[in-house]
Amino acid sequence: MTNHRHAYLIMAHNEWSLLNVLLSLLDDDRNDIYLHIDKKVKQMPELYQPKYSALYYTPKRYDVRWGDVSQIHSEMELFKTAFQHGPYQYYHKLSGVDLPIKTQDYIHRFFDEHEGKEFIGFFDRTDYIKADTERKRRRYYVLMRWNFRCPFEPRWKVVPAQIIRHILLKLQDITHFSRGNELTFRTGHNWVSLTEKAVKYLIDQEAFINKRFAHTSCGDEMYKHSLIISNPELKKNIFDMDDGIHSCMRFIDFKRANIEQQRRGEPYTWQDGDEAELLSSEYLFARKMSSKNQILINSLVKALLGTTEK
Repeated sequence: MTNHRHAYLIMAHNEWSLLNVLLSLLDDDRNDIYLHIDKKVKQMPELYQPKYSALYYTPKRYDVRWGDVSQIHSEMELFKTAFQHGPYQYYHKLSGVDLPIKTQDYIHRFFDEHEGKEFIGFFDRTDYIKADTERKRRRYYVLMRWNFRCPFEPRWKVVPAQIIRHILLKLQDITHFSRGNELTFRTGHNWVSLTEKAVKYLIDQEAFINKRFAHTSCGDEMYKHSLIISNPELKKNIFDMDDGIHSCMRFIDFKRANIEQQRRGEPYTWQDGDEAELLSSEYLFARKMSSKNQILINSLVKALLGTTEK
């Protein structure tokens, strides 16, 4: 008999009211929910307690930093924790500021119809992406825990780390240093829906992942994609190799991002008034959301649950 249980793996560090909405929309007896709360959060928030889903917290919490290996460690902690309670038909990795834009019945029916496919989205192979992937593949990036994308760190830590990292990167370029080329290295969207087979493969490769991607800039956008596309059995089941957004079935829009979001590499934040576009799309989930857009959130909750979020 086919296993129809799903695991939702959520990384969160703020926006607790929005996370509560997400938990309520995932609350279904066919789902289990796994949470990684950033270690920087000192006081754990009061969260929605599911009525139908089991809710688990990861045994370990990591201080997650942009571009740093801590992103990978927190992801792998979620995968391992969920895997121990499996098996599951699918493992869905979400951010705490993502929301489903289809009902649970629709989502489960979709994955039943496409069972065995790996929903992982690859970045378009533009000249820039090819060059950027190659830079990340061949160079060591040190001290990534301290960078300008971590505003909570004082400049007296960030600036020296930036200088040291820049010098070492230049030395690697000058000497034509190159790390191993063990995989077909690719990059892509971090948010995925993977089968039990794919998750087991990632867990089995954890030692290699930790060693190979420990000093890689934004390795969380690289390790899953590189391992899965390098495995022939998994590669043949990738949902859509030509359209990364379609392949992960997340509605993510970088084109409408404002200047600051573009500078930080962040997508557009869905706004009040975007309800019809989201609900009529083919996608299953949307990122990213903000609790500031309560009209939008209320409309989505009403459409999916038939109620309005208070």
